[in-house]
Amino acid sequence: MCRIFFFSLFSTIIFSQNYSAKVYGFSIADAQLTLKPDSINLQFKTNGIVDFIWPSDNTYWTYFDSTHFGLKTFQKKIRQENFDQKCLIELNDGILKYKKETRVRGDSTKTIFTMLAMVTRRTYKMLDTQWFEMDHEGKPILGRFLWAGTETITIGHTNILCDHFRMDFKHIDETTGFLTQTDRFMQYAPNPDGVCQIWVERNGNRRIIRVIINAYGFPYEIVIKND
Repeated sequence: MCRIFFFSLFSTIIFSQNYSAKVYGFSIADAQLTLKPDSINLQFKTNGIVDFIWPSDNTYWTYFDSTHFGLKTFQKKIRQENFDQKCLIELNDGILKYKKETRVRGDSTKTIFTMLAMVTRRTYKMLDTQWFEMDHEGKPILGRFLWAGTETITIGHTNILCDHFRMDFKHIDETTGFLTQTDRFMQYAPNPDGVCQIWVERNGNRRIIRVIINAYGFPYEIVIKND
């Protein structure tokens, strides 16, 4: 009975972390990443002068299979300048569905969000160099992690030993996605021509500590807050 209780308690643990997004050292947004055993949620809101020029208040929800991190459902709510968007994409029995459109996908197909969940749960030896089939709002892509060694990241007065990865993406074909227009994050994140690096806490809760994305000429840095 005790074992069942502690397993149930562990399975409902929620890890939620706050982040600051910067470009050239200037804060442009605040983000909160919430990770549960079978879901990942990202909330993103611009701040400062960027909030006056290019305001964004976006939320992304993803549910996945906790064994292989394959997508189950992806939902987002976008409020970006004059662009509002709601989207629900579901993967069930090998069929990816958005409204009346469908694509054939394996049940273990991952997304940018389930890849982030996976890198916090698996060791670098299980991930390094392996290409994974992914979907990005209806567009098929491949993604992989390349382990670059360990590195200590200093957050405030705390030194955190991290696994350092480069994240690569590549298009499989010229198939277009479900959406004719999408938000900036979903446009920039899986760019095969960009450079994405991620630092994951090696011990403890294996939190994502830092992310750097170089896309379309801008260096985006996302760093965990020292709350």
